[in-house]
Amino acid sequence: RIEAGVDVRTTIMLRNIPNKMDCAALKDLVDIWCRGTYDFMYLRIDFSTGSNVGYAFINFSKPEGIIQVIDFIEGMPWKGYRSGKYAEISYATIQGKEALVQKFRNSSVILEWPHCRPKLFFTFDEALAEGTILKTGTEREFPAPDNFAKLQRSIENAKNVGLFPPKSGPHGSADHRDRHSMYDRGT
Repeated sequence: RIEAGVDVRTTIMLRNIPNKMDCAALKDLVDIWCRGTYDFMYLRIDFSTGSNVGYAFINFSKPEGIIQVIDFIEGMPWKGYRSGKYAEISYATIQGKEALVQKFRNSSVILEWPHCRPKLFFTFDEALAEGTILKTGTEREFPAPDNFAKLQRSIENAKNVGLFPPKSGPHGSADHRDRHSMYDRGT
């Protein structure tokens, strides 16, 4: 359906990712077959453990980019990780780079450490248009929040549903999250 041009969706959810894999390792793996074909990646992190939660969203600039992931990653074991998991791919609910950027730019996750945030990358076509192919696959700046009321709601929701650990407790501080800002998430 993709090759025939009937299925034009571009965003996938890659599941069963080993919890110890970080965004850089995931990018390295995907780049083996898909460098320069995707423009968005977000590996969801559990802030209480620092590990990923087992899934990531990847958006391709063209639907054909998904075929490489299906051919070379789906159903494969995760080499180098002690995991019995096999990669699974499905379409994401939110489709397209613009929709993903709009969702995450006003999310509290954008205030997290850089390795926990969604990332944008130069595709081959974008790098070529800028006159330097060397930018292919490199990270580009994520747009700043443009709706501060929505951002504030996201911060409050994150606090209320318990997505953020307390700043301290019987076991001491909560690693990198023991910081102060106007968006202090401590309880």
